[in-house]
Amino acid sequence: MAWLPVSTPWRNLRKVCATQMFTAQRLDATKALRGEKVQELLDYVHRSCINSSAVDIGQAALTTVLNLISNTLFSTDLAHYQSDLSQKFDDLIYTVMEEAGTPNIADYFPVLRSVDPQGIRKRITTIFEKMINIFDGIIHERIQARATLMFKESKDLLDSLLNLAEDNSFQLNLIVIKHLLLSVPLLAVPIKV
Repeated sequence: MAWLPVSTPWRNLRKVCATQMFTAQRLDATKALRGEKVQELLDYVHRSCINSSAVDIGQAALTTVLNLISNTLFSTDLAHYQSDLSQKFDDLIYTVMEEAGTPNIADYFPVLRSVDPQGIRKRITTIFEKMINIFDGIIHERIQARATLMFKESKDLLDSLLNLAEDNSFQLNLIVIKHLLLSVPLLAVPIKV
């Protein structure tokens, strides 16, 4: 959205972000969820202390943040404290940030952009494709669930965006939804030092 020229799609995306993503009501609605996830973190640390096992605080905090984000977006946990999925997701995001911060010779010599001499664009594209595939699976499952009669709509961001896409008042499609969802984890995951 930041690189789009001021136009109707840009205005629509801005309106969606203002009314669906960054509202005080949405933040207030997740207050109980934030408390629940912090309690899960404390329970995990407590269980680890009882078992006399070491706790990687950075990994545990990352898992908590990923679960907060994924519950806000999809109403599901993306990672668990004993799995390595959160580490893989962290590695993907860290790699994107590292590649984006790497000086690219093609930025200084535009004639080289099509060649991508350092391979930065190719690596970032591969990582974004992996993340979009994760979101694509979640979105596909949700669309299938919404088609059933037993579906109970959750009040997460994905349902709100799918409702807007069905309503077609904001000219949203699945590609735009995936890219909007992709921007949230990149903004919220803690940076490694």
